Amino acid sequence: MAVFPVHYRPRPYQQELHKMWRTKRIGIGVLPRQSGKDVAASMEQCEARLRTPKTTGTYISLNNPMIRDILWDKTYLDPVSGLYIRMLQDNVPADKADWRDTMMMGRFSNKSILKFQGYFQSGQDKGGVGTSFLDYTITELALFFREDPVPRLMPIIENEHEQKRLMAVSTPRGKRKNPLWQLMEAVKGRPDAQVIIRTIGDLNEMMKRAGLPPVLSEERLEQIQASYLKRYGNDRMFNQEYNVDFEEMDAAAVYGEAYVKMVLDHRVSSFNLDSGHPVYVVFDIGSSGMHSDATSWLAFQWINGRLFLYDCGEGHGKALPEYVEDLRMKHWFPKLAVIILPWDAEHHEKAVNTTPADMMRKVFPHIAVLAKSNKVFRLPGSKAQDFDEITDIQQTRIQLYNTLVHETNCDWLLECFENFKYEFNTKLQEWTDKPLHDKYSHMMDALRYAVQATKELNFFGGTFYEVSGKTVHAVNYEEDWSGVW
Repeated sequence: MAVFPVHYRPRPYQQELHKMWRTKRIGIGVLPRQSGKDVAASMEQCEARLRTPKTTGTYISLNNPMIRDILWDKTYLDPVSGLYIRMLQDNVPADKADWRDTMMMGRFSNKSILKFQGYFQSGQDKGGVGTSFLDYTITELALFFREDPVPRLMPIIENEHEQKRLMAVSTPRGKRKNPLWQLMEAVKGRPDAQVIIRTIGDLNEMMKRAGLPPVLSEERLEQIQASYLKRYGNDRMFNQEYNVDFEEMDAAAVYGEAYVKMVLDHRVSSFNLDSGHPVYVVFDIGSSGMHSDATSWLAFQWINGRLFLYDCGEGHGKALPEYVEDLRMKHWFPKLAVIILPWDAEHHEKAVNTTPADMMRKVFPHIAVLAKSNKVFRLPGSKAQDFDEITDIQQTRIQLYNTLVHETNCDWLLECFENFKYEFNTKLQEWTDKPLHDKYSHMMDALRYAVQATKELNFFGGTFYEVSGKTVHAVNYEEDWSGVW
């Protein structure tokens, strides 16, 4: 007769996690990615449900698709049987649990229940989970930057009448606005709480002492680190995900390192416009008919190769020319020389005869339209190995090291710097090189267009715009970035 667990045999560091969860009310495991955190946490939940009849547990991820990818549909190669097995369904004896796929729920023969659910559901800005569970497990807590679930759960967990548990597993994502870090700080000194932090080096050493092969060999780690260097231009993400490095800024923040440097250099401050130079405004245009898709604008000066970001704004559901009326209320509007639009401003929208650029020319005489870029976040295939060229995002990141930001006028821009992050692939459980399209991305697109304008349009010598008010077209330019990376 099969006994639980049928296949799972905990590694030394997984045994350490189980001991913590069985002796502490709050147990937090911070380990490298793809090290078996969720394997251990899910087996702990199943064991608890089987051990005590009529108990309930829940396993929480960001959303239902993510929890399905991470755990519910997870299979792995069992080293003993040589077969691929389902993590949950094949480790619990068939006569002990009924797994219901549609609801992602396990109903156990002893009347216990284990439910898998997403905290945020599609189309909802806020989320939550039920309050009637005995055990709560949260996976990748550091990714819950939209809303921290812990404040909602702690009053439930600390109910004196029931011995509820909170278990969390995650990789670090920086300290700023990180629910994982905040929870770790909050439970310091509590006798009923424990935090276990282990790097990939720690795990390999524990495996070696037990006479087992490493989780990842040194050769494989070097290959992974090289891939991170190639993808992101630095190894901050590698250190975060494998060396469990809690640096100040999340390594997944696209411009995080440059932003932190900007703050340390006191380049986020109050300053006045230079009366001897014009002001430019660049737009990122929201999709027509989509109220949720914002239109963002950024006012700046470009002086001796330095970018001064002075003011910004964002709106929803307004026609593009209406934003010019908003700009007229600004004290710097008389100094506004050119409004810069992205490449798609010259394209028609859904049976509308005039383009956004045409509409803007009716309310402001000097309009410039940028060229379309094919290297926003990734170089085209034929140039992927050409390190003399860089992407638009890399170009923007470099410019930020010579940029000043007005701390009051650009408060939304600063918030976007902190929260504009790479997209997370839930199936592969890794970060991609593509930035996430969300409420923070619109202002960041406007910033990228501003930097593109300084490279593409003729800010130096001659006349930047036609005195007749005609559109200024982009000019060709060449840059040599050899040796930058």
